[in-house]
Amino acid sequence: MKYFVKNSERESTCYHEFYKGKWDEKTFWKEDSLLLHDDVMFKNQGFVDAVMEVIPTYDPFGETEISPEIWKKIGQVIKEKDERAKELYDEADVWLKDVFKEYECITILGI
Repeated sequence: MKYFVKNSERESTCYHEFYKGKWDEKTFWKEDSLLLHDDVMFKNQGFVDAVMEVIPTYDPFGETEISPEIWKKIGQVIKEKDERAKELYDEADVWLKDVFKEYECITILGI
């Protein structure tokens, strides 16, 4: 993967964790989560802007649930406004397609 890593590849705690399903309010750094380093996330400002446009309450330091419908809207905004961020979105989307078959949402756990 170019943008995301698994927990075993994590080098610090400055990651946004894409957690399968609703967060259990206690578990972090699950091996089946995808992790996006804070520097990578904010170097792809179009991705952040799209998330914030679709979810105005998004908090990069808190937790945010994302349904399949919300995820698709984020992709549409990226496609319309910042094609460069599409590569990051597409990498996560491959993982999310499988996740959404089993879970009704993901939770992004901020740094």
